Amino acid sequence: MAVCFCTLAIHAPYRNRARTLCANPACAPWIVLTDEPDDFADLPVRAICHKATGPMAIDYLHRLAPTGSDRGAAAAYHDKRFAVQAALQEHDTAIFFDADSRVDDLPHIDAFPPGLAVLPVLCNSIAAHLETWGPWRLPAFTELARDLVGDPAILHAARWCHEACYAVTKDGNEARFFGAWEHGADFLQRRGIASGEGGVMGLAAVCAGWTIDDNVLAPLLPFIHHQGGGPKEA
Repeated sequence: MAVCFCTLAIHAPYRNRARTLCANPACAPWIVLTDEPDDFADLPVRAICHKATGPMAIDYLHRLAPTGSDRGAAAAYHDKRFAVQAALQEHDTAIFFDADSRVDDLPHIDAFPPGLAVLPVLCNSIAAHLETWGPWRLPAFTELARDLVGDPAILHAARWCHEACYAVTKDGNEARFFGAWEHGADFLQRRGIASGEGGVMGLAAVCAGWTIDDNVLAPLLPFIHHQGGGPKEA
């Protein structure tokens, strides 16, 4: 099965971290969506110029208020889907890593299930996740669930997805998945919400008819080190 790794690297701190990530021989080939493709010219990656659809890390450091709750929830920027879509143009499976991840030698995975696979890190429903992390976003997600699925009760069944590492494998329903993801991202951004990508992914998986798999990537968990913590200074 043809597998491609991908990441999103906008602004200098994330470009620098992505260079280290992509230089690891444990993962190849790579697609990087970035605002400065020339920064990756010396690496064996396909760097695609990408203009962010919304506020990015530097905006939260210098202009905008945090988007999560006072417990420390950080922003997600709703643009990771473009990197995954680019990787799936020529490959069966796209594995996304946050640019601020480090990976050791990864164990081999023989086959990926169709649809969406995530790390077994967050196991809550969207509703349960929002009770703790950014509960002010619940009204918007309630509207979004009604808009996408027709019933906001789906928030108690649909999964909140860990966004730092996941895999998407084509099965013919990926257009429905990405269409719902795009709709959800636009829906939230029009309401000034630049976070919640994990919840949008969970609703998009429902729209695609996918059951989210949290087993296939589990062997990778000890080998992935995610710095996290939201926006970073250069």
